[in-house]
Amino acid sequence: MADNYYSDKKILILGAGGFIGTNLTDELISRGASLTLFDASFEKTRSKRWEENGAKLVTGDFSKIADFADDLVKGQDLIFHLISTTCPTNSNQNIAAEYTDNVLPTTRLLDASIGSLSRVIFLSSGGTVYGKDHTGICKEDDDAFPISSYGIQKLTIEKLLYLYNYIHGIDYRIIRLANPYGPYQRTNGVQGVVTNFLHRVLKDEPLTLAGDGSVVRDYIYIADVVKGILRISQDDASNKLYNFGSGHGTSVLEVIQTIEKITGKKAIVNRVPARLVDVPVNVLDISRYKADFGDPHLLSLEEGIQLTAQFLKSQM
Repeated sequence: MADNYYSDKKILILGAGGFIGTNLTDELISRGASLTLFDASFEKTRSKRWEENGAKLVTGDFSKIADFADDLVKGQDLIFHLISTTCPTNSNQNIAAEYTDNVLPTTRLLDASIGSLSRVIFLSSGGTVYGKDHTGICKEDDDAFPISSYGIQKLTIEKLLYLYNYIHGIDYRIIRLANPYGPYQRTNGVQGVVTNFLHRVLKDEPLTLAGDGSVVRDYIYIADVVKGILRISQDDASNKLYNFGSGHGTSVLEVIQTIEKITGKKAIVNRVPARLVDVPVNVLDISRYKADFGDPHLLSLEEGIQLTAQFLKSQM
């Protein structure tokens, strides 16, 4: 499909101020979309740039979206639901918060979407919904038994979308994303091994390695993520679920070795015990995506880390 698909679309992005939301917003602005951006807060430089390009910015508390969901949703062609108030590493500390802060507000959002023509695109988590018992590549039809309440939250919202489609006919797409990395990802966050470790190596700071480094993940560069999201979102085959990642597994130790190769620096590694929330192996099967859309022609991990290093150096 042509890139001009989005040029006449009214689009709401929930979580626009975050890592994925920032990159998605920049791309949609370049494609001429009419954007409404929602988040708890926005970085000043980026928000100014977006407003200068015609985007409408709305700040608020997602848990209170029932108070303003009707106004946000009204007239939107697409709704990108990227927002989450927790992450896998800390979600089990307050399990109830997943439901009050994420699941229940999503039902309010979907309630507001009933009767509208909005298509809802939900960014789920390929890294957490499948659980720890998968030793090979995870397919969309595999059993899902998350070991973090973050993963349960994502899976619950997936099922809610199915229910709202069954009862009300809401059009949706679900994308179970692998582990993204790249520009605008927080370098001091609890998510994002590649960006976090790369930033620390560039600054000659120690990095923290949980366990022995054998945990295997599926890493994908953020520009490729955005292309995949937009390709899935504009397709007319409704109510589809897709894995999206590289389809290849890389251990954390291999990530460190690749970073050392690209930067020419030796990583300073502080080891700590393994974490219960870390699934030993998680790699996504993307054959369904390839069957529907063709080969996504993704960057290699080395190419993506090189681009991320260039961006991080420009910000130092």
